[in-house]
Amino acid sequence: MQRHYSKKVAFLCSMEEPEEASPNALNWPALREEFAHQPELTRAQVLAFYRRQNAALKATTLDWRIHELVRRGLLTPAGRGRYVPASTAVPRSPYRPALEPAERAIWRVLVKELQIPEGCLWSTSWANEFGLHQAARNFLVVEVPRDYVRAAFYALQDRHPHRVFLRPQPEVLAYYVAEATRPLVVVSFVSRAPVQQVDKVPVPRLEKLLVDLFSRPDLFAAFQGHELKTIFANARRYYPLDERTLLRYAQRRHKADDLRQFLGQIPDWPQPAAT
Repeated sequence: MQRHYSKKVAFLCSMEEPEEASPNALNWPALREEFAHQPELTRAQVLAFYRRQNAALKATTLDWRIHELVRRGLLTPAGRGRYVPASTAVPRSPYRPALEPAERAIWRVLVKELQIPEGCLWSTSWANEFGLHQAARNFLVVEVPRDYVRAAFYALQDRHPHRVFLRPQPEVLAYYVAEATRPLVVVSFVSRAPVQQVDKVPVPRLEKLLVDLFSRPDLFAAFQGHELKTIFANARRYYPLDERTLLRYAQRRHKADDLRQFLGQIPDWPQPAAT
């Protein structure tokens, strides 16, 4: 019984990498050499390269090879149907947004008065870097543990009257937050969310920012629809993005399956890995 089980496992493992996606089939050295003097190449050029080797290749096989080249990091998407070879791709720096002095001061107040153990602070304006359009109105998001939400709201309200909103509903967002001057929105922080330190203030890593935009269409209505797909695609193009971290955090927000389906709708996005 054990021998039959081992054979079955070996067979299934052998099916994980189709023949058309094997290193020999991808023929990366020849592909790289052919386009060595081009800073960028198109999907049509890649398909033509493989068809010259085998004119009988199916379209699905060609699509799979491009998918594998991207997944292995040999090609980097540079827009719809365009790629940068790994040999010429420019190294990308990690995502580290800038904080204004007034924003840093807001977090220092919360830490000093409430001894908040975790959380983060960020601005919806940061998403404008990745979108086609610039949101007309932005607000600061203050995330604190659930037990600290009301205390944080009152502490900020004392210093910034008429600017602070506690878990606002869509109507409040539309009629009040949108009209406020530099509004602050206080929401619950999801524990073990991916954050980083900038100027001694916890801010989201890029993976968290993206998942938050996706998970809260009611709160981040200005960044939905086609705009959200553009934001995800450009974020992946501009900065290193850990897809496992992305999906792991989405799982904590109970959105992992929805996010996988969404990522599958973005051109040139590799198949999401299982968490």
